[in-house]
Amino acid sequence: MFWNIYSKRVLGVIRNPETVIWTWIFPLMLATLFYTVFANLDTAGQFREIPIGVVDNEAYRGDTAFRAAVESVSGGEDNLFGLRLFAAQDGADGALENGEIEGYILTDGVGAPKLFVSGSGLNQTIAKGFLDRYLQTKNSVETLLSQGPEAAAKLPALLAPVNYTEEISLSDNPLTEKVNYFYALLAMVCLYGGFQGLTTVTGIQANLSALGARKTMAPVGRFRLVTYDLLGGVTTQYLCLLVVVAYIHFILGVSFGPKLWLVLLTCLAGSVLGVSFGALVSVTSKLKEQAKVAVLITVTMVCCFLSGLMVYGISYAVAQKAPAAAWLNPAARITDAFYCLYYYDTYERYFLNIGIIAAMSAAMLAVTAIFVRRQRYESI
Repeated sequence: MFWNIYSKRVLGVIRNPETVIWTWIFPLMLATLFYTVFANLDTAGQFREIPIGVVDNEAYRGDTAFRAAVESVSGGEDNLFGLRLFAAQDGADGALENGEIEGYILTDGVGAPKLFVSGSGLNQTIAKGFLDRYLQTKNSVETLLSQGPEAAAKLPALLAPVNYTEEISLSDNPLTEKVNYFYALLAMVCLYGGFQGLTTVTGIQANLSALGARKTMAPVGRFRLVTYDLLGGVTTQYLCLLVVVAYIHFILGVSFGPKLWLVLLTCLAGSVLGVSFGALVSVTSKLKEQAKVAVLITVTMVCCFLSGLMVYGISYAVAQKAPAAAWLNPAARITDAFYCLYYYDTYERYFLNIGIIAAMSAAMLAVTAIFVRRQRYESI
């Protein structure tokens, strides 16, 4: 009896066009869209060399110290400036007006080098900071040299760069923003398992369909009938997630880190949660099936939105402002479990998330079982 009910449920899901589109094809299309849109997300905020001009006049060529300083930050792989030389100031003014450079430096041989910019921004601030640092260092060196050999001995300490911070990584995996969108996508697919739970419970309600009436009359206990049917729904939903994870990881090349087997375990826990959620919505509501589907989709999308599917960082904001809502959000718990696997070396927070997911699933299934047992029909 188990295999008969279980296999029919799996085949029924695979043969349902709506289920195939929304739980199989749509996530793959959305993953492809994410990959295309967020391809350069991690490099978008990286520093790029600043296009700066210098008027290459006689005064600039004669100031060997300043010219060496400018050229030292304008060559090599990690250069600060993309240096462009102009024979006259008019040419530099034209390039600045056309937006070809962020500013230009003019050395007239009388005073200190001057910086000309057309606006205010980060690049202009960096250029001004470089020029101010050079002038301060130059004045300090001239002052020490004028004080004699003993003061000049302090020059190496003055010119030596000092680092007050050290960059360290808390994870072996590279920092990335785009992987969080894929985690939220997987959480959405997990909650889409609610369609499986909703269909299962609706299919045993005799007052909603002829199929429900036939199942009610079947010589099988209602608890076993629902259990076998839900297992079939969990199986198909988990297979869907396996396909989505394989597509993202192997086809799109998005790395989930070395703990892939725990990613799959999280997908299984999320599938059970999604199916349980759909069953709960179906059994506790007297709405028509289409209205239940609308409720399921609405709640799923709100939960996914708050977990960071549409806006990066919103899950962190919710956790700071409303921690209780964050911990009760099933999509946020699934997403956070994936996040812990990628960034954390320990498993305490990960298994805390898995425990919450399991507790939510158990609570939903318990309420579903209570409502199913209480359903009685005067006549069929």
